[in-house]
Amino acid sequence: MRAPAPLHLARLGAAALVVALFTLAASCSRTSLGPEDLSLDAGPGTCAAVTCASLHASCGTVEGACGPVFCGKCDAPRTCGGGADPHACDCPRTTCAEAGAECGQILDGCDGVIECGACRPGEICGGGGPNRCGPSPCTPTSCAAQGAGCGKVSDRCSKVVECGGCAAPDTCGGAGVVNQCGCTPIGCSELGADCGAVGDTCGGTLHCGTCALPQSCGGGGLANRCGCSPTSCAAEGARCGQILDRCGGVLSCGGCDEHGHGKPKSVCVGVGPTVCSEEDETCMPSTCAKMGAECGPTNDGCAHIMPCGDCQAPATCGGGGVQNHCGCTPITCGDVGATCGQLPDGCGGALECGACLSGEVCGPKHVCTK
Repeated sequence: MRAPAPLHLARLGAAALVVALFTLAASCSRTSLGPEDLSLDAGPGTCAAVTCASLHASCGTVEGACGPVFCGKCDAPRTCGGGADPHACDCPRTTCAEAGAECGQILDGCDGVIECGACRPGEICGGGGPNRCGPSPCTPTSCAAQGAGCGKVSDRCSKVVECGGCAAPDTCGGAGVVNQCGCTPIGCSELGADCGAVGDTCGGTLHCGTCALPQSCGGGGLANRCGCSPTSCAAEGARCGQILDRCGGVLSCGGCDEHGHGKPKSVCVGVGPTVCSEEDETCMPSTCAKMGAECGPTNDGCAHIMPCGDCQAPATCGGGGVQNHCGCTPITCGDVGATCGQLPDGCGGALECGACLSGEVCGPKHVCTK
């Protein structure tokens, strides 16, 4: 009696070896291991990147088919959604009447200037207060006197004066202080980035983490997004049985024929490539331990997928960078753009991101502000 073949192929009939040399487009169907195993970036055709223009958005973070899409920031005093369109830069505008202005120039509340007319002969614009007609002289103030480093301000008589611009990436009011140059950095989630390095829109760099296997950063075709591109039966040379698609799913690559007339049924063997044996072969399935897998799915060597268990949180399968092994990759202060305070590292530990200078406070985003 012939001994059972080893788990890979052991012996194959000559015909099977010849057939195995060719890449055949076997009939394949993909089945999911569960919703949590699927990614919107799973591969070409599954999810196409969209543009802000196609989403009719000029600012803010918009949810696209592949996840969040960052469409830019607004220059103060405009805000994203400040008007009728929730994804356009705008702000409420005032009128001369609403502002109580009788004469001269005023700011319309949205960085524009409107003319409010002139005073009657013998009256001075500003003589009765800013933009009010009256008999008293009015002495205009300067940008410096008002502490304005940029943008436009009223001279508190009848004119609007320009106080200069800002050097990029700063904008006027960009840090939330009117008429002061500054920049508010954008976080990874707002940028729609969940891995890799990306600019924070203020000249700095954000490190947005790593991906858990089998995904990789950009692996699904979208920059700074975790994803992967699934393989196919033909690409792996799999003619039968089940193989992993390299993205957490399972491919079914067909079966082996029964010979009939008293001849033995051929069996599917291998892990990918997989082939049908034409001799009286047997295949002894392996175990998770022998395959070195402590979690997730893996092939048993006989063209079947076997589950190898789950991980205990906060560890995930492949989370430490080793496939089929439980692990967790902690985030760093740089990953989330934190410069102060303490926050969790995502793996059960804590990060110390430093202290602020005198006169500064650690804000809710763990960034020092004055």
